[in-house]
Amino acid sequence: MSNTQPTGKKVNKKPSQIMNFLGSMNLAVTLLVMLSIASVIGTVLQQNQSFQDYIIKFGPFWTEVFNSLGLFQVYGAAWFILVLVFLLISTSVCVARNGPGFMKDMKQFSEKLSQTAIKHQTNNRQFNTDISLDDQQKVAQLVLEKHGYKTKIHQRDDGSVTVAGLKGSWNRLGYIFTHISIIVICLGALLDSNLLLKYRELTGDLIPETRTVSLDQIPKTSWVGDENISFRGTVNIAEDQKSDVLFLPYDNGFLVQQLPFSIVNKDFRIQYYDTGMPKTYESDLELYIPGREEPIRQTIEVNKPLYFENYAIYQSSFSDGGTKLKLNVHPLLAPVVAPLELDTAINKVEPLKTAHGKFRLELDDFRNFNMVPMTEEEKAATGRKFHNNGPTITFKVRNEQGKAWEYENYVMANKQEGRYFFMTGVRQSAAEEFRYLFIPADAKRSKERFFKFLAILNNPQRVSRIFQEQYPFTEDMDQRTYALQLRLVEQLMTVFRRSGFAGLTQFIQTNVPKEEQEKVSDYYFTQTTFALQSAYMALLREEGVVKSIQDEISDFDKTWFEDALTVISSLSKYGPPMYFEIDSFQQVQATGLQITKSPGKDIVYFGSTMLIIGVFFMFYVRQRRFWVNIKPENEKLELTLAAKDNKNLPETKTEFEKISNQIQTVSKQA
Repeated sequence: MSNTQPTGKKVNKKPSQIMNFLGSMNLAVTLLVMLSIASVIGTVLQQNQSFQDYIIKFGPFWTEVFNSLGLFQVYGAAWFILVLVFLLISTSVCVARNGPGFMKDMKQFSEKLSQTAIKHQTNNRQFNTDISLDDQQKVAQLVLEKHGYKTKIHQRDDGSVTVAGLKGSWNRLGYIFTHISIIVICLGALLDSNLLLKYRELTGDLIPETRTVSLDQIPKTSWVGDENISFRGTVNIAEDQKSDVLFLPYDNGFLVQQLPFSIVNKDFRIQYYDTGMPKTYESDLELYIPGREEPIRQTIEVNKPLYFENYAIYQSSFSDGGTKLKLNVHPLLAPVVAPLELDTAINKVEPLKTAHGKFRLELDDFRNFNMVPMTEEEKAATGRKFHNNGPTITFKVRNEQGKAWEYENYVMANKQEGRYFFMTGVRQSAAEEFRYLFIPADAKRSKERFFKFLAILNNPQRVSRIFQEQYPFTEDMDQRTYALQLRLVEQLMTVFRRSGFAGLTQFIQTNVPKEEQEKVSDYYFTQTTFALQSAYMALLREEGVVKSIQDEISDFDKTWFEDALTVISSLSKYGPPMYFEIDSFQQVQATGLQITKSPGKDIVYFGSTMLIIGVFFMFYVRQRRFWVNIKPENEKLELTLAAKDNKNLPETKTEFEKISNQIQTVSKQA
């Protein structure tokens, strides 16, 4: 026996199981389905919003679940990047394994196909001719080339000749282009992913900022610079202000991206529809780049961004840019009208030291337009569908324990049911709707009368004195009973101011025997109403509306009194006892910019172009083959014709018959 290995034969190495798995169609389809699902999620679920917005929309539990799955930043999620990497590897393996075969097939005429194999093609035909072998070969070659086929001749040992034709070989190029395009698109997508940020986070070099603090208080571990080659972030720039940073949403917080240029917002303009919805908004920007003498100046608007190198600056939104406010802070439990004057601005935080504790005023937003639908009567009278309720400010008041109340206060008095009110809304959670108080406007459409009336009620002793002045002690009264009456008035007014009419009911239920509650309730409510009316008449007398308590008051003043009592009775649910009145304002607007750096964008575009070309070749270019086997047989020539199409269409048979008939006709004529 000999141990000598055979020579002259190439041994094909069997691919490993891992390579078979990576190059399998099942893996590729699974990965593409996962990417499709991720794309649907990224389209349906709004991406890169603040964590608080998601909590409001989905609740704490589902927000935590979705966030752990990376659904709020699906295109930057670790699993999404992993799918891209595996798809890149899988497609690369597939191209490496099948690409050479496709390239070979593009040049393969299959001219060595036997006569038997030719006869077994779907479309085949045989006939005899009387011309010479050379002439028949030329005829077959001429007819095929006339129909766009490239031809190749094969001379067999038995004297027969096969003329092989090939047409549409670029069909195979379509398969190569589509696979390579997926590789190119994956490379571009990975280049635009946050792989670098994920690596820095894993190494502990990057920690997202979750607090609401000023820029100078953000640690360096939350900053990224030029090493971040791809990003998409936002920044709000007030008019005549500049910025050289933007903010990238990341996990539960954000990162600060340093820009290699400064952006100045010279002006911001906005136009509205009658409904109050923005119609158009645009910004005049100046881009200052180190090393350039002149800035780049351009006006941008929605869908008309500013491009600079790999950066694109989009007009994405708008907000308040720090509107200047002059506020009057009214203490709602003070016995005198003595508001605190406060000069501040939106986005500022003001400390407040009051008799009821320390608070922080957080000024969040200012809106100049608040459009609401008109009633049918108003539509008929004005011809318009919407009414502007005027400017509002949104702010929070936070106590030392961190508990916050959010408010929405209107600047102007608005008409409701034929009367004018100043609206103020309050809520304790962003998930709640605002609950509104309607402060009645006086004849001058101001809140002056309301705060004067409130100050009187905040001083039970003064109410008692007013009661005593209007109903003085007489000789037929018992001194002790009269003193008890005055003390009762003070006590009832204290309870009323603390918790309104509901507080009076609770006071009676707590302190009066059950069998006497109905009788006492009628008496207490009568006395309270009487004291309130006395206080109100004293106020009207101070204003000069009436001269004495016996004077009749107008329907307006009667209704105003009822509306005021409704508000005062509800003040216990209004939060900290302060009311913030907007005395004046100077609006400052800010442009909201989205800035992207996407070096992989052009690569993805190139890959998409390749994909389109590849799909075109695959679906619209047919690879067709034609064989003409010419065999001498008893002083005649036996012709065997066959055709093959990678798409078995009806046109294939029609073309085969046409070419066959032409070869037969020309052969007879020759």
